[in-house]
Amino acid sequence: MKNDENKIKSFMDNLSAKRREKNKNSKKSEYIGAIVVNIILLYIFNNLLNWQVYFITNALNEILWIINIAIIVTIIGNIMFLIFNPEWFRHIIKIIMNIFAFTAVYSIYSVFPFNFSSFLIDWSVTIALIFIMVGIVIATIFELFFLIISILARFNVINK
Repeated sequence: MKNDENKIKSFMDNLSAKRREKNKNSKKSEYIGAIVVNIILLYIFNNLLNWQVYFITNALNEILWIINIAIIVTIIGNIMFLIFNPEWFRHIIKIIMNIFAFTAVYSIYSVFPFNFSSFLIDWSVTIALIFIMVGIVIATIFELFFLIISILARFNVINK
C-alpha cells in the first residue's frame, strides 16, 4: 500500500515537473512573440505618416515619442522576462510597462491624432481609448495586488 502511494506521488511530481517545464517554454515563446509584435508596432507607428493613412493627422508627430518609449519599454521588459523571470519581478516590470502604456494611450486620447469622416467613429474611438485606459489602470492594480501577495508569500516561506 505504501509503495503504491509512493508511485502515485512520484507520478504526480513528475507530471507536475513536466507541466512546469512546458509552461516555462510556452512563456518564453509568449515573450518572444510579444517582442516581435512590438517591433512590428514600432515600425508601423513610425511610418503611418509616410504611408499617408487618410485618417491619421500630423498631430501624431506630437505624441510619437511617448508611443515609441512605451513600445520600447515593452520590448525591453519582455527581453528581461527571458533572462530573469521570478514572479515578483514580472509584477514589477508589468506595472512599469502599464504606466508607460497608460501614458501613451492618454497622450493619444488628449491629442487625438485622427480625423475620421464620421462623428460616430470619432466618438467610438474616444470611448475605446477611455476603456483601454481604465483597463490598464485595473490591470496595474491587479499587478500591484499580485506583487504584494508574491512578496508576502516569499516572506512567509523564508520565515518557515
